[in-house]
Amino acid sequence: MGKSVVLNALPHSSGKYYSEQFRRDHEIRFNHYKATMTKDQLIKEIKDVDAVVAAGEPYTMEVYEAAKKLKIIARYGVGYDRVDIPEATKYGIFVTNQPGVNSETVAEHAVALIFALARGLVGSVKSTIPETWEKIQYTYYSDKVGFELYGKNLGIIGLGSIGSKVAKICSSLNMKVFAFDPYVREENAMQLGVKLASLEELLKESDVVTIHTPLNNDTRHLIGEKQLKMMKKTAILVNAARGPIIDEKALYVALKEKWIAAAGLDVLEMEPPERSNPLFELNNAIITPHLAGSSSDNFMRSDALTEEQIKQALRGEVPKFALNPGAIKNRKK
Repeated sequence: MGKSVVLNALPHSSGKYYSEQFRRDHEIRFNHYKATMTKDQLIKEIKDVDAVVAAGEPYTMEVYEAAKKLKIIARYGVGYDRVDIPEATKYGIFVTNQPGVNSETVAEHAVALIFALARGLVGSVKSTIPETWEKIQYTYYSDKVGFELYGKNLGIIGLGSIGSKVAKICSSLNMKVFAFDPYVREENAMQLGVKLASLEELLKESDVVTIHTPLNNDTRHLIGEKQLKMMKKTAILVNAARGPIIDEKALYVALKEKWIAAAGLDVLEMEPPERSNPLFELNNAIITPHLAGSSSDNFMRSDALTEEQIKQALRGEVPKFALNPGAIKNRKK
């Protein structure tokens, strides 16, 4: 009997943290497109695959029809909005994710964006050239001067594992932390030193708003023109969750017309983005290429968990973090 085939669909991963035993026991293939696969590319690559380590490529009925041997879609990370889970269940394919595994890494990236925006680091670094040395642009009589985070109000949308870690980090700066999350109990928020608030109250009171909620029908374009106009003109907005949570067209206008001061985005509505995306023209926006979860520490944890869940599925067991344990009833022989 041949080795099970594992497709690592991640465009950015070499799988260097897989164990030697895992490499010996499985034929591991990698994404040779060096970008997130399209549906047609995925269908081509997945035909004889037993397990796939999934990134942001689409998993639909057409993909499942082509994947005659597939037993598990092991999502590398937390979000699974591009995976049709009910259809996967019908085909006996487990879908798993990695709750909490990248929380530290994503939280630190979000806080890094907050610091960079608050102190105007990107613009000031660019200005530090011997021929110009534009310190004068960042002094007390300039509108580019940054502000302290100490004692300011922080609003967190989504107080899950990542949002909770951001709250802990920022509480050490003596920030007053608000959170909007209809699924969190007040006593749990109080243990973190966080005050639960309505979305409207959070937006109006916060100097910094950071988003850490999943993408679903309730959160798609949760932040649009109406919500952006509620925020302080001096406020900054950070999104390290999913791009479509913010209406980008409204955000562009908000930044251009200074409804808010600045934004830090690790995610966009379209990824990869078009070069014509007007957000790239703005001096008050920092955009990173969906890498908040990228750190060597996180890759080590994620690869280990990926191995564990794939081995469980291929043994005929329900994986530890299966989102659809009922798939075992329809499992392929």
